[in-house]
Amino acid sequence: MAERIVQPEVLAAPRNREMEFSSILGGELDRAYRVAGRILGNASDAEDATQEALALAWASWHTLKAPEAASGWFWRILVNCCRSRLRRRRTFVRDITDELGLTSVDPFETSNARDAVARALPALNNDQRITVVLRFWGELTVPEIADRMRVREGTVKSRLHYALVVLRREIDGNGESPQ
Repeated sequence: MAERIVQPEVLAAPRNREMEFSSILGGELDRAYRVAGRILGNASDAEDATQEALALAWASWHTLKAPEAASGWFWRILVNCCRSRLRRRRTFVRDITDELGLTSVDPFETSNARDAVARALPALNNDQRITVVLRFWGELTVPEIADRMRVREGTVKSRLHYALVVLRREIDGNGESPQ
């Protein structure tokens, strides 16, 4: 009976694949969870969306030709998972007070402003909401958002502009502006 010789690199291939995946995307998970939480509005949905995105990324990791593109690729998957969850429901509540100029030195007024913004966010459509959250809570630049959402930079700028107009109108129209 002939002995079968197994090449060490064959045994190491699945482990290397796992290590590569973990080293590239492992550093993205905390930020991905925070962004998913802002987009979806609660921790449970954020965990589910992040886990779903991670599972989808792992399942198709072998198709990724350029590991340096993995971060943007993963973020597109995450945004699409969040987008799917948003389509299934219509409620979303979070804040954006700094960007609307509603913060104050007084923590109580800032808290009231956050509440006002949270009540105004459902007025945004899903694309505006995702764009706003990626920009301000995900701390992504306009080009990064455009890449992740697969739209032009001008589209991102337009969504941000109109989203802020809608939020200001909603807050001011309800007489909830703390200023």
